[in-house]
Amino acid sequence: DSDGYGRVDQTIEHCSVPSGYTITPGDCDDSNPAVHPSAAEVCNGIDDDCDALVDDADSSVTGSTVYYADSDGDGFGDASRTLSSCGLPSGYAADATDCDDSDATIHPAASEYCDGHDDDCDGTADESDAADASTWYGDGDGDGYGTATLSTIACYQPSGYVSNNDDCDDGEAGNYPGATEYCDSDD
Repeated sequence: DSDGYGRVDQTIEHCSVPSGYTITPGDCDDSNPAVHPSAAEVCNGIDDDCDALVDDADSSVTGSTVYYADSDGDGFGDASRTLSSCGLPSGYAADATDCDDSDATIHPAASEYCDGHDDDCDGTADESDAADASTWYGDGDGDGYGTATLSTIACYQPSGYVSNNDDCDDGEAGNYPGATEYCDSDD
């Protein structure tokens, strides 16, 4: 193939180098001039550099892709631990957005829960869109009963809010379910 490397199984002894021969051995495919020990490895299913490895994991392999270690197996990798390879190796992911690669329940596609952790890797823990967040109702008069007209969703009880919306008059602390009824024209 005239690439400057010859096959070790086809040798002759001669006083000068005959045509079609070389003094440098090591060619693993003497029919392809792009394949020899000095060639760059390329992602093509061929052992281009004659090291007995096809498309070996090496950052210098032309056409390789960077993959990210996925220790917890959730499909999202750790951006700080990489491997360049021609194909997705076992234990790695193409996505580098995992914020906790030691817990398979924490990743960008996970649901957020009220648990003190950033489950969905968005940089915030226990936000109002958490799957188990509660609806809280404003208790403007402080009687322990809220009004349905003022509500918020949160993981934890905000100040001035309660878990029920049973107040019939949130402007009057003496009016709530179970209060003593008086003859004063109020319910």
